[in-house]
Amino acid sequence: MSQRAPLRVLILVASFAIEGPLGGVARFVVELSRALDRQRIRPIVGALWDYHTEFDRRWLARLHDEGIDAFIAADWAEASPYGSCVAALRGLWRHAPGPVAIIHSHGEFTDLAALALRRHLSARAVVRTVHNEVEWAKRPLFGKLFPNLLYPFAFDAELAVARQALTNLDARPLARLLGRRSSRMANALNFARFEGGLVDRTTKRASLGLPAEAVVIGSVGRLAPQKGYHVLLNAAPLVLRAIPNAHFLVIGDGRLAEPLRAQAQALGIAERVLFTGSRQDVEELYAVMDCFVSSSLWEGLPTVVLESIAARVPVVATRVAGNTELVVDGESGVLTPPGDAQALAQGIVRLLGDRDWAQQLAGRAYAAARANFSIQAVAEQQSAFYERLLG
Repeated sequence: MSQRAPLRVLILVASFAIEGPLGGVARFVVELSRALDRQRIRPIVGALWDYHTEFDRRWLARLHDEGIDAFIAADWAEASPYGSCVAALRGLWRHAPGPVAIIHSHGEFTDLAALALRRHLSARAVVRTVHNEVEWAKRPLFGKLFPNLLYPFAFDAELAVARQALTNLDARPLARLLGRRSSRMANALNFARFEGGLVDRTTKRASLGLPAEAVVIGSVGRLAPQKGYHVLLNAAPLVLRAIPNAHFLVIGDGRLAEPLRAQAQALGIAERVLFTGSRQDVEELYAVMDCFVSSSLWEGLPTVVLESIAARVPVVATRVAGNTELVVDGESGVLTPPGDAQALAQGIVRLLGDRDWAQQLAGRAYAAARANFSIQAVAEQQSAFYERLLG
């Protein structure tokens, strides 16, 4: 009996700028594509936009080197976002290789692109994964229209990376009327990224200009309203009163970069807050941290919290959906109310006040995450899902 040919699956993401403006979703999509069993699934990874960072082309080349078909549809133009959307659709129409068995979207604009490509690529099924508790946060009208009124009809299946996102999908009135149930396919991490290589903590700190004796409180993510960095900065003076040698390390870039720098200056803490911008050595930067902070106001299942856990860094996080799937307060980290700078400061001081306890929390968090959120396990689940979807 001849072996069945691998299913051709077009996987869509906004960009390959993993260390740049997009972060966790792009990282997950690329790592998932690399982990899929090629004898069963042939992934084709399409990015809507080239953000013109050093990361876009590097990740595109890496996928090609590993034998994965990948392409970028169009350039991103900051001055013309809607023009960029039109350009991406045209680019997808030209570059996406068909036919494919499944189109799988991982983002708001890619959801619309996937539907537009269905007939063009003769796709038998179209799937989307929801990565955030709040969809279309910048365009609330779209968030009411598309997920609630169009997608229950238009997509053959909808997945969510976190429990709250899944609950939101199943609670939609039209989905309930149609009897459409979504499924959870958790976010995941390639834990091998944090294994093997040893980083000299003192040398790495020195390369960043951080004192060897500093207590380093780190965070990684897009500098965007969702991530609550303004709350972290408001908490910083309170932390400094209790821990005078504290320094804050903020890794990432985004449209709030300059406002956040101005806020740090106004608070009188600019000398204690290091904004690194986007970095290629994120795995090594976790090694300089004494604790990791997620100050997000809402989340899906945050990759950066998973990364900090994989690096065995103790975590303080806000008590929002997604974070609560990764951190149990007092057992595997410390949770605080979102938007509350005083509570966040107290959580940081509490964690750093007992280093032995903090390391115990980090160890328990690592064991739980390693068991439940490895990219290999999720890739197997995803492959089986594709095969079930097509019968």
